[in-house]
Amino acid sequence: MGEEFQRTLDDVMERGLREHSVPGAAIALIEGGRPVFTGCWGDRDRERSAPVGPDTLFALQSISKSFTAIAVMMLVEDGHLDLDDPVERHLRRWRLPPSDYPHAEVTVRRLLGHHAGASSAGFPGIAEGYETISLIDGLNGIISPFTEEQETYWSEWSLDRDWPVRITSSPGEGWRYSNGGFGILQIMIEDLSGQTFESFVGKRIFEPLGMTRSTFFPFEDTDLAEPYGPEGKRRRRYRTLCAAAGGVYAGIKDLAAFACAEINLPTGHGLLSAPAAAELWRPIGLADQSGDIQFEAALGHLSYRKAGRLNIHHSGGTIGWRSIYSVFPETGDGFCMVMNSDQANPFWIPLIRRWREQVFAEG
Repeated sequence: MGEEFQRTLDDVMERGLREHSVPGAAIALIEGGRPVFTGCWGDRDRERSAPVGPDTLFALQSISKSFTAIAVMMLVEDGHLDLDDPVERHLRRWRLPPSDYPHAEVTVRRLLGHHAGASSAGFPGIAEGYETISLIDGLNGIISPFTEEQETYWSEWSLDRDWPVRITSSPGEGWRYSNGGFGILQIMIEDLSGQTFESFVGKRIFEPLGMTRSTFFPFEDTDLAEPYGPEGKRRRRYRTLCAAAGGVYAGIKDLAAFACAEINLPTGHGLLSAPAAAELWRPIGLADQSGDIQFEAALGHLSYRKAGRLNIHHSGGTIGWRSIYSVFPETGDGFCMVMNSDQANPFWIPLIRRWREQVFAEG
């Protein structure tokens, strides 16, 4: 698949980077459950003319939620919990604040599928100088003061500021995307496993998949991309307060390894058993709609079917960053892309649609 797609990528990428003032990007294409193409364009650090490479670290942001969902399923398979347990049964260090809604219905499954009624915003990036602010602080609404660029970004994208994390609508009623819900899940994973979230994911997911460059602590790395915004202006670095909602940093090569692992989950010879993989991808309700595609809310993933084929994916984005991975497990096709700019949506969205059309044209 995709010889024509690959052949035109250089022109498409160079034009897209230029037109949208995106400093750098990388793409991986997957066929038959294996990477067949990796390409890198532009700069990870424009001021130093440092190029993007296959191991250059980018913030994956909300793609991290897919890692979190797999981590939860591992704990299910280890016998630590059931997906339909009330999450409070497994929380030791933090409790849901009082609300008008039944907390017994705030289940692990509903939190993973954004149907638990949890507040949306959760955790803005933490500015330099506020190193002592913890995840539990964030759950309680203690964050660093917004910088000027954060104020502008939140306003331009009409993002919620509904912290502290709490239950604000009836659990199970419908889709409400919630970073805060994944903060609750991070506390649960740590309380049940006796490990930090970062350690658990590192040992149980990064290491088995050979994701040797992936990390939650990127700022000392010499091959870290820098974030950019409008007109290619450099953004500040922010510490990710909630690793489970958006803390993974990875290069395109490692993201492709994760996407291949997703494709191969149904075989039962990877990170999870086949029944656990089926449960992971089983929708619990509707999610957003994009054009003519109605997404469904799986656990830590979004899904849809087109011409009978299942698609599993997640995107990520915040101030300075954009990312996407998308796979068709039944055909083994996949697309991964990372970008160090928050202006890249008009760039990557048409590109992935073109890739998807190519998959179906050749299927």
